[in-house]
Amino acid sequence: MKIRTLMLLLLSVVFGLGAAWMANNWLEQQSAASARQIEQSGGQLTQVVVAAVDLAPGVQLDAIHIQLKEIDSRLVPPGAITSLEDTQGMVTKNNLYKGDVLRQERLTPIGQGSTLSVLLEPGMRAVTVRVNDVIGVAGFLLPGNRVDILFTEGDMTRTVLKNLKVLAVDQTQHTDENRPKLVRAVTLEVDPEQAEKLVNASSNGRIQLALRNPNDEQDLDVAALVTEPDPTADAKPVVPAPQPRVRPRQSSVDLIKGTSQQQIPIKS
Repeated sequence: MKIRTLMLLLLSVVFGLGAAWMANNWLEQQSAASARQIEQSGGQLTQVVVAAVDLAPGVQLDAIHIQLKEIDSRLVPPGAITSLEDTQGMVTKNNLYKGDVLRQERLTPIGQGSTLSVLLEPGMRAVTVRVNDVIGVAGFLLPGNRVDILFTEGDMTRTVLKNLKVLAVDQTQHTDENRPKLVRAVTLEVDPEQAEKLVNASSNGRIQLALRNPNDEQDLDVAALVTEPDPTADAKPVVPAPQPRVRPRQSSVDLIKGTSQQQIPIKS
C-alpha cells in the first residue's frame, strides 16, 4: 500500500509539472505567433511602460509597480511612457489597473503639492466642511461620490450647490471598503464661485449633504416641467348678457268727468 501511494504521488507530481511546461510553451508560441502576425501585416512593435499591479491615486511608483511590454505601435496611446527612467519620482493621479499603459497625464512629479492637490481638475479647488453622522449621510459617503448641498436658514431649506465630487472623507482619499464609516470632515471639489457659496452657507446656517445617484448626469428643472396653462386654449367667447327692452315712454293726460276718469295719450 505504501509503495502504491508513493507511485501515485510521484505520478501526480510528474503530470503536474508536465501540464505546467505544456501551458508555458503554448503561451510562448501564442505570443510569438502574435508578434509574427503583426510583423507580417506591416505593423511595428513599440516598447511601453505598463502597470504591473493595480495602483490607487497618490502611489509613488517603484520597480515592483511597473514593467515593460511590447505592443503594436498603432495601439500606443498619446503621451505613453516608453522608458522606466521616466517614471522615477512620479506619483499616480488616477486609478491604474494591471496592464494599463502609463501616460504623462496620469502621473505627476512627487513634491509638487500634496497628494490631494494632484487629484484636482484644472481650475478647481478643494474645500473641507465639518460633518456629523447626520450631515455626512450616516457614514455612507466615500471618495468619488457625488453630493448636493442643502442650506437651511430659519424655516426655509433650499439646494445651493449640486453635483459636487467628494475628494476625501476625513484624511482618506481612496478606499476599497463599502462599509459605512462615520467621519468628521468631508473635502469637496468646487470651483471658486462654488467655494464662496459653500463657505457662506456653512457659516450662516446649517448645511446637509445629499448623496446623488452616480447615473444622474444632469438635474431636471422641476419648475420647467410644470407648463403654464394657455389662456387662449380653453377660452370661450364672451356672450353679453341680454339687456331688458325699454319701451318708449308715452305722455298722457288724465281727463276726469264727474265720477269717470279717462286717460288720453299725447303724441309727441
